[in-house]
Amino acid sequence: MRSEFAARVPTLWYGHDIAGQVITRLTADRETLMIVDSSLATRGASDCSARALEVDARSMTATAVGTIADEIVRRAPSVIVAVGGGSVLDATKIASLALAPGHIFEFAIERASRSALTFLPDAPPAVSIVAVPTTLGTSSETNSVSILKNDSGYRLIVGRSLRPRHAIIDPCNLMTLTPATVREGALEAFLRLAGASTSSRRSARGRRDAAALGGALLETASGDVNTAASRLRLARLSAATQRSAALRGQDPYSARHWYLANEVAFVLEVRKMVATAAVIAAVWRRVCSGDPRWGDRESLEEFWMSVVGRIALPLDPPAGIAALIDRWGIPTPPRPTAVEMRRISTATEAAWGNRYPMLAGLFADDFCDLLRDSYWSEGGE
Repeated sequence: MRSEFAARVPTLWYGHDIAGQVITRLTADRETLMIVDSSLATRGASDCSARALEVDARSMTATAVGTIADEIVRRAPSVIVAVGGGSVLDATKIASLALAPGHIFEFAIERASRSALTFLPDAPPAVSIVAVPTTLGTSSETNSVSILKNDSGYRLIVGRSLRPRHAIIDPCNLMTLTPATVREGALEAFLRLAGASTSSRRSARGRRDAAALGGALLETASGDVNTAASRLRLARLSAATQRSAALRGQDPYSARHWYLANEVAFVLEVRKMVATAAVIAAVWRRVCSGDPRWGDRESLEEFWMSVVGRIALPLDPPAGIAALIDRWGIPTPPRPTAVEMRRISTATEAAWGNRYPMLAGLFADDFCDLLRDSYWSEGGE
């Protein structure tokens, strides 16, 4: 996902084994709270005497975010260092709203309990956040978007006050990722560009940036992803999707596959990209059939043709993306049961479809048809 808010982008620091020294520099003589994925131990941390809060990345629910917010308020820091994957960075960004005036944190949590999409009042961040990603693809370290998991599902919160002040990309923090996980992150960044490219309302510069970044992501992730250099390049390309014109346009909801995959992931309890791998080709088949509710056929085909030559994939976008997912070994979930398909479809219509601009004019029956046409692994019904 992406934000349309116009403001200064985070300062990006990148390089091999730089995280510790940059964190030390950015936190010197400042009250600092470090929020760290408990599975990472001290990776990405500095030698500063900051107090630390370890969190379980697997349990970043609204309740856990509230606990983080309580710790932030208990002794308000002037800088927060978040070390972890997208879920930890997102949780930290939301929890930091507890320091904002006007009960913005309470507003965000309450609104997200009722609505799939929450726009925050436009305001700068209440505290400086230094984001240190340890996974690839989410771009949470550079965007103004956070995902909150609550009882209703994965809810989207957008606002300039969520944007980190600094982002530190250090390949040393990425070296424990498996090649499959690296490619999964590269696919997430690539589909962010492809989703924006299903809209015809984009500038020439936006189209050029999307093609350049998309081609580079495909090429790099199709090579040797075991080196620090390749992982650093992929992480920088992912961050660049948010720092270029590639995602800018007059249709902020153009990545329509995201909304359905969001509900698939929640109901089936799988990772977002595993859910996406199941549905993306079916979504693109509808785009390429000329159904404007899912996107613009000419725009998607133009984007695909501009990147596909880098690694010799089928020229047809739906066939090409399916071949890429298979080549990169991205897993898909077992086929949902009929009951699960109906639950996913009903939730998608209620949260994003029908009268909402994200999936306007699409209803539960449309989503059921698409899910039946999607790519699932063996198992289920």
